[in-house]
Parts: sequence; structure tokens; C-alpha cells
Amino acid sequence: MKKQYVYIGQYYHIKNKELPLDFKFGVTDSINQREYSLGRTKSPIKYMILKAWEIPSNINREKVEKFIATVFSEYKYDGCEWYDIDGELFKSKISALFQIMSNFENDNTFNFIEIDLNTSGNSSKVEVEIEKEIRTGKKLPWTNLKIEIDGVDISGDSAKNGFVNAFKKIIETVNPIQLSVDFNRIFKENKEDYPDYKQNQCSEINGFYLDCQSSTKEKMRQLMEVFERYNISGKVEVI
Repeated sequence: MKKQYVYIGQYYHIKNKELPLDFKFGVTDSINQREYSLGRTKSPIKYMILKAWEIPSNINREKVEKFIATVFSEYKYDGCEWYDIDGELFKSKISALFQIMSNFENDNTFNFIEIDLNTSGNSSKVEVEIEKEIRTGKKLPWTNLKIEIDGVDISGDSAKNGFVNAFKKIIETVNPIQLSVDFNRIFKENKEDYPDYKQNQCSEINGFYLDCQSSTKEKMRQLMEVFERYNISGKVEVI
């Protein structure tokens, strides 16, 4: 009988540049072919499978996919198989779920078996090293933001914390209601106005909610727009 698999994957840049950390959970009957088809593009952005499991032959793989979509529904983008969730949390929870499911039956054939993905395939040496770093959780350190407002450094120990610090400083001079009108995509008065998968990921600032789930570069761009809109003497750069 033909083997079947479920997998978690993400896009990455072959020069290890930063991309949004969204993750895809899907099903396939060929791990290598699926990874190749999703990454087959003449661009520096490729796709890699981070973790995969062979599932029992008597299990409908699409039902497994629906099960994961239900369990992680608050993190799932509408209409697709992509999730906005911490990658290590996603992988570890799915591993735990599959371990529990494997114990449902006293049958050695009823197992969700993790696949060894440490093979080079057709990737270049550089890509292989990047993939290895990503799969083992040894990526380069996260980028941060250096932020100044009125000559005062308000950077945080992470891009997210600096981003939040900046908005706390901004609403000292800008009415937060006006800010929520002008930049409603990222600053809202009601958390419920965000999609479900984002509601647990925003930061509360004086009764308003800031979307912090963008990349470091996107946070920089958003701050620059705010500075320009309200004529704020601010500087921001990625470090």
C-alpha cells in the first residue's frame, strides 16, 4: 500500500534573509516531491519541510489535516493551510498529539512515525546548511530594532518590545483614537476586530491593541509611516 505523510513546512531565503515566520501543515504521498513542488521557483525564496510523519495506512490523511486545523484554528489563516504560530510550539504540540494518537491502539502498525529529513536532496551546500540550522533551531539571532524618538533611545530587548515601546511613546502626543483611525490595520480599540488567530498575539496599550506579528522590517516600515504622518522626530533601523 502506498505510504502517506503529513508535514510542517515554511518558506526561507537562500541567503538567510528574514521572512515572515508562517508555517504550512499539509498532506502528501511523497515528501521529496511535495517539497520540490512548493519550492520550485526561480527566486531566492524556497520552501522546506521542517518535520514530517508517516501516518498509518488505515487513517485518512485529509481527516488528520482537518483535525490539526480544528485544534489550531485560532492560528490558522482563513482559506488555506498556513498558520501564524511559533514554529517550535507548533511542532512540539503536533508531535505530542501524534504520540497520544499512536497509543490509541495496541497495534505496532498504528503509529505516526517521524521521518528523518536530514538529507541534502538537490539543494546547494549553502542551502543545506541553512536548512540544517532551521530544522535544528540554530538559526542566526533574531534581528532587533534601534528606535529613537526625540533623541531618546527606546529600543527594547526584541523588535516586538521596541515596537510596543514606540507606540506607548507615540500616544503621549497623538490621540490613540486618531491613531486607530489612521493606522487601523495595526492599532485597534477592540481586540475582537482582529482575526481570531491574531487576538492572542497583540499587545495591549492603554486599552488599545497593537498587532506585533509582522516581520522586523515591516515593523520598521510601519513606524516610519507613523513618524511621517504625525511629524514625529523619530529614527528606526534594523540591527
